[in-house]
Amino acid sequence: MNTNAPLILFIIKPLCNYGSPAQLSSGLWSSANFVVDMLLHQGYRTKLVEAVDGNSIDALVAQNQPARVVIEALWVTPAKMAELQKLWPKVKWTVRIHSEIPFLANEGSAVGWIAAYFNQGIEVAFNSAQTVVDFEILGHATFLPNYYPLRQPRQPKPKTPQLNVGCFGAIRPLKNQLIQAFAAIQYARSILKPLVFHMNSARVEQLGQNNLKNIQSLFAACSGATLVLHDWMDHEPFLDLIAQMDICLQVSLSESFNIVSADAVSMGVPLVGSDAISWLPAWSQAPVDSASGIADAMRRANNTNIAMNHAALKMYLQQTVKTWLAWV
Repeated sequence: MNTNAPLILFIIKPLCNYGSPAQLSSGLWSSANFVVDMLLHQGYRTKLVEAVDGNSIDALVAQNQPARVVIEALWVTPAKMAELQKLWPKVKWTVRIHSEIPFLANEGSAVGWIAAYFNQGIEVAFNSAQTVVDFEILGHATFLPNYYPLRQPRQPKPKTPQLNVGCFGAIRPLKNQLIQAFAAIQYARSILKPLVFHMNSARVEQLGQNNLKNIQSLFAACSGATLVLHDWMDHEPFLDLIAQMDICLQVSLSESFNIVSADAVSMGVPLVGSDAISWLPAWSQAPVDSASGIADAMRRANNTNIAMNHAALKMYLQQTVKTWLAWV
């Protein structure tokens, strides 16, 4: 790395703290950190810092003297961005957004802020190619996709008497977990195995409480099926947990990348998702509105599924590196 090269500063605001370090609050920190590490490996000066709020950005820029600043996610008001542009006119500013339109619809200020960024000449970037196209009616956006440090898949774990299914991540309506729970119970019964259904419980967001309540009621009413709720955890322990699953489900209604799916692929665990995960092969996708359709996809999820998913994600990540290197 050239220590005299211009610095690219990535700034993130911790979303919340669930009894763990701030960076564990969501996949957002991991997403930004993976990109920073990739660019460092490619020889660029990059750094990821946390800002308490928009008012602390000026001090971070003064301290680090970057040539470019990437604001990760939608949290700095257009007025604050205009102020920062005047204070630091030589800095190139980018706001990188990690959500597609169905998720942005839950944030009342999202479209207004994004339109204001375009009008102020701030670069707006999305980690979803589809969202770049969707926002063309407001302005020219940039595609800056997720990077992920993909590993060689672990050897499949020994078979156990029960079926362990992981459906991890924040509990939100768009994550679609209830129908996946129905599908897992159907599939487990079809192969005559008791089900252990694993979820995270720390992040219940956007009226996800109703989702969780219904899932708990479903397992209370079904014999031979157990719900296990896990705390939020750091990435390496979470990978160890993923590796214990027989199959992972991420049949979401909307996704811009889905780090949990990449975790399953990296650990060599069969994965069923939806067509919202753009890099996932069609063979591994299931309909979002059919429990039986998801169960059918679970039957297809075997060693072939593992290899196909790994190859598809590897190809996506190779293109990701090229996209970022063209941007810098």
